[in-house]
Amino acid sequence: MKILLATYWALPQLGGVWTLMCEIKERLESYGHEVDILGNCQDSSGYQIINKNLVIKKEQLIPVLSTPINRQSSLVANVNKVGFDFELDLYCMELAVSYFGLEQYDIIHTHDVISSRCMSRVKPKQTPLFTSIHGVLAREIIRFNKFHNPNVSIEEILKSTGWLQAWVLDKLGSHSADLIHFSSTWTKDIFIEDYGLSNDRIVTFQYGMNIDEFSNKMNHPTEIKKPQDKKVIIYTGRLVDLKGVQILLPALSQLKKEREDWVCWIAGDGVMKLPLQKLSAQLNLNEFVEFLGARDDIPALLKQSDIFVLPSLQDNMPLSLIEAQIAGKASVISDAGGLPDMVKHGETGLIAPAGESEPLFEHLKTLLENDSYRNKLADNAKQWAFKHWSIDLMTERLLKIYKNMIENDDNTIGQLDL
Repeated sequence: MKILLATYWALPQLGGVWTLMCEIKERLESYGHEVDILGNCQDSSGYQIINKNLVIKKEQLIPVLSTPINRQSSLVANVNKVGFDFELDLYCMELAVSYFGLEQYDIIHTHDVISSRCMSRVKPKQTPLFTSIHGVLAREIIRFNKFHNPNVSIEEILKSTGWLQAWVLDKLGSHSADLIHFSSTWTKDIFIEDYGLSNDRIVTFQYGMNIDEFSNKMNHPTEIKKPQDKKVIIYTGRLVDLKGVQILLPALSQLKKEREDWVCWIAGDGVMKLPLQKLSAQLNLNEFVEFLGARDDIPALLKQSDIFVLPSLQDNMPLSLIEAQIAGKASVISDAGGLPDMVKHGETGLIAPAGESEPLFEHLKTLLENDSYRNKLADNAKQWAFKHWSIDLMTERLLKIYKNMIENDDNTIGQLDL
């Protein structure tokens, strides 16, 4: 088969979707299939098939679109600039993928609702469109607005152009696919309840990782060294408000008052980096919290760590937690989104209410105080991870789905046991 993995987001990126797409590509190619990855350029200047170094610049496409959607046209006169520019960008994606040639692929597998909508409008009718949905745009808009303006009401957000646009994209993108994949029951239930998806167009199964490869990378060298006589708490992921690091730092401030035999590594980058560094300084955590930036040695950092922490305000099935479990680390997580599907409280980790610093502090303190309990949770997490996060199981399921969608005239999978 020739398969296209596509996303609207910039590639390569810091985050789980890029890692997941690369894992899928590598595994499918090991079975003899041909796989391309398509997405935005990192600087958003164009669209690319990244593994073939094929790029179409948006500046080449915009003149083609300028006549039918002229900014002065009465059809778009009342559309705000952000909305207009975003719609123009979607049309650019549709034109770009048309130039690349979608007819060459046996199946298209998109990884967000935006690319799903775009592909559905320009792909050959007979080409199946399979979409993995990793989050809920409309709910992210609510969190984003509440974070930057705590006084804004939910009712005001729901009337905003940004939220309405996100809701429409969630609905159109999910309904544009022939079949939709969710990794968590949390996300699936939202799309059924809020967007009217029917169960017969949905498959639900977890992600997978190349466990052997990740385990080998844990032994790679890194210049970051664990301090003597101190335990390491580690966060890995994007530095954005939805990941909740701003909730973690006050918990660490409380922890510092109780004990000082620890450090916290913040491995990642994002728009919240400077505000988080300022907050850390205000809380007098500079000697305890180290911002490591974007890293390519996460496995080696996890090997040296003792506790993994993920205080998300909204999340689906983050690969950072999967990696921590494979590395055999006890986790302290929030109960946001799909996270409780991944950790059993008191057996493979500890779960705190999302948005609350005090329970995070209590759980971190418990694991620092009790080595045997922490090690028990870590061992349980690793055993569970090796069974549950198999890349072979995920690949087997994907291949079954791809083949059945291609063979069925209506691009569905019919009766298929996953």
